[in-house]
Amino acid sequence: MIGIGATLFKIAFVGGRGFSPASLFAGGERGAWYDPSDLSSMFQLSDGTVAAAVNQPVGYIADKSGNGNHAIQATATKRPILKESGGLYYLEFDGVDDGLVSSSIDFTNNDEMSVFAGVRLDTAGTKAIAELSASASSNTNTFRLTAISSNIWRYASRGDSVLRNANSNGYAVPTTDVLTGLSTISGDSAILRVDGSEEGSVTQDQGAGNYGNYPVNIGSRNNGASQVLDGRIYGLIVRGVLSGASKITATELYMASKTGVSL
Repeated sequence: MIGIGATLFKIAFVGGRGFSPASLFAGGERGAWYDPSDLSSMFQLSDGTVAAAVNQPVGYIADKSGNGNHAIQATATKRPILKESGGLYYLEFDGVDDGLVSSSIDFTNNDEMSVFAGVRLDTAGTKAIAELSASASSNTNTFRLTAISSNIWRYASRGDSVLRNANSNGYAVPTTDVLTGLSTISGDSAILRVDGSEEGSVTQDQGAGNYGNYPVNIGSRNNGASQVLDGRIYGLIVRGVLSGASKITATELYMASKTGVSL
């Protein structure tokens, strides 16, 4: 008989060491997985040439989900910098104009979404982490994961209606966290988890339809035009499925191991 302690140890092992996010896409799920700890998945130039190196810009990061939704930055001055500290690798965004943009991801058959990120925020303000389309405020059938100026994390989702916001508790910057956004358009649900605990949820009407066929903006809104992150991204996973409890736990533990956060 396996006791509670042994069960928790098994979950921690699966999430922290034995688990790979590739398993989240084994059934053909749409989405993307970006992993700055895998230097072989990154390049300095947006055409996928010149191997990535610590303290050098990243103009291309491969999608490790198998979906081919690679993210690039064609403008040299807008590329985040690959950094390493304490054995942890991350992309550092300058808070001015840095950003990466994926190819368009066709979520038009999906009204569910799971978003996982390991993030450090260095200065307060409205800062984008991941946003489907150039602007979730302007476009329908989208989501965004962001920090806002009142020192809270926010996950927002919408169908063909207005954005519905799930907000975290307040925090003091700098802060490093594992963030999870979970949503269903038809279920009118958006949930935000921070460091393994649910901190915000909303059940207001999001309208109808599925998520759209848009690029994912990473570290800024609209390819570095606004809401640029001043901080770090240790990893990002976007999955067009509502992840179940065991997958949420495993993915959060995995992201925590990449971010240096204890859950």
